Amino acid sequence: MTSSTSRYSDYDPWAWLYNRSEAHLALQGLMPLLDKLLFPHLPENGQILDVCCGTGQVSKQLIQQGYQVTGLDGSEKMLHYARENAPQGKFLLDDARSFTLPSTFDAAISTDSSLNHIMSLDELQQVFQNVYAALKQGGRFLFDLGLENRYRNIEVNDGELQADYAWTVGETYDADNKTGTFTITLFQPADSDASPSLTNSDKRSHSIPQRLKRFVYNRVLRVLRPGLLPQLIDKYWQSLPMTFTAKPYSQAEVRAALEVVGFTQVEVYDFRARRATPQRKDYAYFLAQKPSGQA
Repeated sequence: MTSSTSRYSDYDPWAWLYNRSEAHLALQGLMPLLDKLLFPHLPENGQILDVCCGTGQVSKQLIQQGYQVTGLDGSEKMLHYARENAPQGKFLLDDARSFTLPSTFDAAISTDSSLNHIMSLDELQQVFQNVYAALKQGGRFLFDLGLENRYRNIEVNDGELQADYAWTVGETYDADNKTGTFTITLFQPADSDASPSLTNSDKRSHSIPQRLKRFVYNRVLRVLRPGLLPQLIDKYWQSLPMTFTAKPYSQAEVRAALEVVGFTQVEVYDFRARRATPQRKDYAYFLAQKPSGQA
């Protein structure tokens, strides 16, 4: 196991919100992609390693498909929810950059751009090496990454408004250092002692106008004008900003790092499981194979 000082334990505060909302968004469309690209190559009841598994919603879906799943994440709080969401899975607290597992897995996955949180190409290559070592001969590794044009400078590019919480996310990108950040701000009702009006505010949140406001934002404005959300949040709600760094990579960099550690048949796809051209620079799925006959 890796110590908490070197794991990605900074993601612990994000765990509640990720489990409550964002993990379900990330899951949309993923299972059909796995059904096309990965499942046809796996044996019945095969072993899958879920790298950077987060709160376990993907692991849960894989288990329901009949696979045996081991999830790995550096956040203890994320794994708390993962064990609740997928009690039949096995979950390990460890760092993707330094874990060691025996070669027992038919496949490995990493989803929701988790590997963009690996902040150097050398460390990303080490993740690939660790995954390679954990795969059986012929095993496959499927993961997604944000590419060179993934990150932008935008104050609010998504959000959600619910009766008892809201969140926004914004991005920055430093082109010189090729480093992005994204800031997730969680809004929740203030403590009742700090806000005497909380009871009335809570009642208002369930009124017809408030429910209509949530419906309009989540179904319409979230797509057309996401930046309006801060204006719609109750003034008594407190905010908790959480900022994380991210590193985009090019297709060529990722392909080379995979091949250095021994992966072959590296293929690149878009989010609809269609082959991506080398010119694609926003977002992609990578599928690589450990050759048969390789220890």
